[in-house]
Amino acid sequence: MTMTLLELDPRLHLIAIVLYAVASGAGLLGAFLGKPLVSKVASGSAVLGLIAHLSAIGVRWVALGHGPFITKYENLSSYALATVLLALGASVIKTVRGRGIDVLLYPIALMLMAIGLYTGPEVATLPPTFSGTWLVLHVCFYFVAFAAAAACLSASGLVLLSPRTLGRLPSDPVWLDAIAYRFGGIAFAFWGIGMLTGSVWAYYSWGRFWGWDPVETWSLVTWLAFGIYLHARRFYRLSGKRAATLLIVCVVLAFWSLFGTSILTDSIHAVYFQ
Repeated sequence: MTMTLLELDPRLHLIAIVLYAVASGAGLLGAFLGKPLVSKVASGSAVLGLIAHLSAIGVRWVALGHGPFITKYENLSSYALATVLLALGASVIKTVRGRGIDVLLYPIALMLMAIGLYTGPEVATLPPTFSGTWLVLHVCFYFVAFAAAAACLSASGLVLLSPRTLGRLPSDPVWLDAIAYRFGGIAFAFWGIGMLTGSVWAYYSWGRFWGWDPVETWSLVTWLAFGIYLHARRFYRLSGKRAATLLIVCVVLAFWSLFGTSILTDSIHAVYFQ
C-alpha cells in the first residue's frame, strides 16, 4: 500500500504542474489582453491543480507519516502550495484595480513545483531532530511568509512596469504600491515569528536558541531588510518605484535565505533540503 501511494505522489504532482502551467499562461494572457473569460480559465485551472496538489501531499503524508517539510521536493511543493492559495485568494478580488496581483504568483508556484519534481521524490530518512510541534509551527510560518514575499514580488514588479508595458492590465499602480506594503508587513511578521519558533525548536534539537548558522544569519538579515522597508514606508513616506525596488531586494534576500544558503553553504539546516 505504501509503495502504491509513493508511486501516486509524483504523478499527482505532475498533473498539478500541468494545470498550474495552464493557469500561468491563461492568467498572463487574460491580464495583458484584458480578457476576463481567459482569466477565469486561469482560476479554474489553478483550482483543479490545487486539488491534485493537495492530493499529492496527502498521499505522501499518509505513506511516510510526516508532513511535507523534510526534503527539497517536499519543501518546494509546500512553498508552491502556499503561493497558489494566496494567488487564488487574490484572484477573487472583484474590483478592477485589484486584478493582476496573481499574474506572477502562478508562474512562481509552477517553477517551484517543476524544480521540486526535477530533483526527485525520493524518500529521505527522518532525522531525530525533525519532530515536535515547534518544527511544524516553524515551517508553516515560513510557508506563509514566502507566499507573502511572492505577492510582494508580483505587486512590486507591476509597479515598476510602465503603463505601456502593462498593456491592458487594469491594476492601479497606487493600489499595487499599497498592497505591496501590506504584504511586506505580513512577510515581516510571519518571518519574525518563524525565526522565533525556529529558535525554540533549535533549543530542543541542538541545545541552543541561536548559533549564527548561515541559514539563521541570512534569515535575520532578510527580516531586518523587511523591517527597514517598513520603517522607510512608515516614517519617510517611501513609495512608488523606489519602494518597489527596495521591496524586491527584500524578496531576493528571502529567496536566498530559504533556498540558496541551504544549497551553497555548509549549514546544519542543509539536511532538510537535500
